[in-house]
Amino acid sequence: MNFAIKLLLLCVFCFIPLGAETFTDDFFKIKNGMSQKKEFVKRMLPLIQKANENIFLERKIIDDFFEAFQNGGDLNSIDNKTIEAVQFLAKKYNIDSIQDAKAFKAKVAPVPISLALTQAAVETGWGKSRFFKEAKNAFGQWTYSVTNGLVPAKREEGKTHKIRVFNSVQESVNSYMLNLNRNNAYADFRNLRFLLGSEFDGLTASSKMINYSQTREQYVKLLRNVMINDGLTEYDSL
Repeated sequence: MNFAIKLLLLCVFCFIPLGAETFTDDFFKIKNGMSQKKEFVKRMLPLIQKANENIFLERKIIDDFFEAFQNGGDLNSIDNKTIEAVQFLAKKYNIDSIQDAKAFKAKVAPVPISLALTQAAVETGWGKSRFFKEAKNAFGQWTYSVTNGLVPAKREEGKTHKIRVFNSVQESVNSYMLNLNRNNAYADFRNLRFLLGSEFDGLTASSKMINYSQTREQYVKLLRNVMINDGLTEYDSL
């Protein structure tokens, strides 16, 4: 696939509507806890896979770019469309230089499926939370926007954060992965992923989620317990 087509696909992923909503009213009518857990995983899984597929596409653009750069010796040997695509990704992932191969490869990489499933389950109570139903927010992401967001019922006095509202759960998944891949709070997560490569799984990744919640070590322990007890580790093999 040439770079022009890849760039077009990249733009499609970023700017067109994200498709029909997966979590429709029938999901929220499920009363049995075990049935809801199974249905939550069934509906969330393809959204996580889709987000990772997008990252794989971005990574292919990056890998091809650095291969061409290495073979050609300088940027003048690379076509403008390719450079534009890489510049777009550098801005997206907060990378200062388009020639920083290590930064790109550390940041533009997939998130373990089991970690994403587990955090979505924990943050939404397996899809039961008001924020998930009303804001399509699967990962408890905050915003400080004056106009966009839902105020948490138990927000501490003096706090101004809100729960971010998304147009779809898919958008929420995409935002979550981008957050892990560029936020300084998750640098240890990215460094370990870069070091371990294909050996980096959800259980390993969970140890680096200490900054995701104010409960810190307790949150990491909770993630590990849910991941193991609910059999979510198996999804890393997909």
